[in-house]
Amino acid sequence: MASTSPAATAPDRRIDDFAQGTTRGIWHKSAPSDVRQAARSGDPRPVWSGWTTHLAQRQNKDNSAAFSVESLLWAVGQAEQIPGTFRLLKRLANLAQRRRADAEEWEETASRWTAEAMNEARDPGRALEAIAWCRAIPRLAAVLSCRAWWDLLTFLVDTVWEAQDISPNDAPLAHQLLAGELAFELARRLPELTPCRDLVKQGRKAVALGLKELLDGNGLPQADIMELQRPLLACWTRCGLLGRHWKKGCFQREAKEQYEWAIRQAVRWTRPDGAQALAPHGPEGACEALFRAALKLDNDEEDRDVATLALPGAKKSQIAKLSRYTMPEAAYSSEWSSAAALRTDWHRTSPSLWVHYSGQTVRSELAASGRVLWSGPWQAQIRRDGRVLEPTSDWDEVCWVSDEDVDYLEIEIELTEGLLWQRQMLLAREDGFLWLADCILGDEPARLEYAGCLPLAPGVTWTPAAQTREGILTVPKPRSKKPIAQVLPLTLPEWQNDPHPGTLTRTDSGLELRQAADGRSLCAACFIDLDPRRMARKLTWRRLTVAESLEVQPDDVAVGQRVQIGQEQWLLYRSLAIRANRTLLGHNLSTETLVGRFDAGEVEPLLEVE
Repeated sequence: MASTSPAATAPDRRIDDFAQGTTRGIWHKSAPSDVRQAARSGDPRPVWSGWTTHLAQRQNKDNSAAFSVESLLWAVGQAEQIPGTFRLLKRLANLAQRRRADAEEWEETASRWTAEAMNEARDPGRALEAIAWCRAIPRLAAVLSCRAWWDLLTFLVDTVWEAQDISPNDAPLAHQLLAGELAFELARRLPELTPCRDLVKQGRKAVALGLKELLDGNGLPQADIMELQRPLLACWTRCGLLGRHWKKGCFQREAKEQYEWAIRQAVRWTRPDGAQALAPHGPEGACEALFRAALKLDNDEEDRDVATLALPGAKKSQIAKLSRYTMPEAAYSSEWSSAAALRTDWHRTSPSLWVHYSGQTVRSELAASGRVLWSGPWQAQIRRDGRVLEPTSDWDEVCWVSDEDVDYLEIEIELTEGLLWQRQMLLAREDGFLWLADCILGDEPARLEYAGCLPLAPGVTWTPAAQTREGILTVPKPRSKKPIAQVLPLTLPEWQNDPHPGTLTRTDSGLELRQAADGRSLCAACFIDLDPRRMARKLTWRRLTVAESLEVQPDDVAVGQRVQIGQEQWLLYRSLAIRANRTLLGHNLSTETLVGRFDAGEVEPLLEVE
């Protein structure tokens, strides 16, 4: 944070030293006349006496400036995760409720804190503490000595100015808390001081810069800082609440639009229990107060409607009034953010798949029937003739489709030895299934081995079938277990007694699919049925023959499967070689990927990728 050295920042950027209230020009015309007059004498004693009297009287009248620690902890996490910060925030918040406070103890605390914070400029916990000190500073005038109080204020003002030099991309949350929110807090708490009042303009610039640099233009952060999605939203929401005290508010026009988009994205990336998707287990919670405050600042009625459907706590009567067919698009993909949300609709119990693919890591989370089935890194090990292949590039988006039938995301990454790894994810809206496929594409024949793992969530159990290779994912309920999904390893034979190598098993890491093949390419795919109504119905799947010019093609050229559950049937096809005119179940295909349903004997495409 800031240094108390006068040379730390250029003099034209801020007041280096308030000189106990006697520095020329620091007092705004809104300050008490006796204080301004005393400041001209250069004697700090009458200035301090008049100033502390004014602050005490103002504090008794202005209930809107009350210090609530809860809003500072929006989306921060459980208190035990930041014990020192939490204790300090509580102490500062409780200060206003005490008639007497130990001045010597508080001066020592303030001095020690500034010394420690000076070396931890980019720590979000320290930034929250700085805001807490600022919120308490009017009350601290009755506790600290004149010198100690002005030193603390000087430190906080210097901190705002020095935070302007922090790049929002290097320290996103610290920059927004210090350069933005702390600036607004100083202006709100001490408007009688011109250096504090003038910080409103700097705060607006900082917040506008953060919203521009940290979001994709539609409110979504980059995947590698997605854990800051809600803490950043909390910061911007507190800024928005402070902005109500100024005519121009705290947001510039474009920044206001980005803030409202950020609210919708935060709702979109919300689990059924209200926690943030892809957050570690044991999350910060549903953040009810944060969303309540943010939606009050939001001018978009659609955001309130989608929040009613996606967030917990809404009454059935409220939900019944809303039609999913009139809602804005629930799914979203951002190549800039390296993230995508595949959602059948906004309802919190509907199937949703969230994906982050930043760098060389893919993280995914699947929720269905109001429960999280897996969450975390979606890993795979690929071997070629016994050698482990490693990524030589980052994951990139290849294709995104979102329409009335499906949400579809395809990403790819380059591997050593010239191979290409493509990952396909398709969530069928009305049909209620998820199709996942990893395709390893090469030019030369080799022994290819694949082992991919989905990190099952705590409490999720895997029950394999007795004689076939599919299984059921269940979650515990009181006195029972509720089946949520059934998983079919499409690229393995249905029956376990088939000698074809491959398994679908539960391991310590999650649900693992293993298979191997000799050829140029390999496809490993699963069909995940997410419709609970189909769990008791008979099912089967078959690997289909693909032909080209009347010749049967091997699996490293193209693969096709037919899935049947009850009376419903689907066709899935993937070309692994150069696209050509091929036949499958009597259908001529020249596409790379086809996913379709059987309707009266005809294949109705849900997705067709040329």
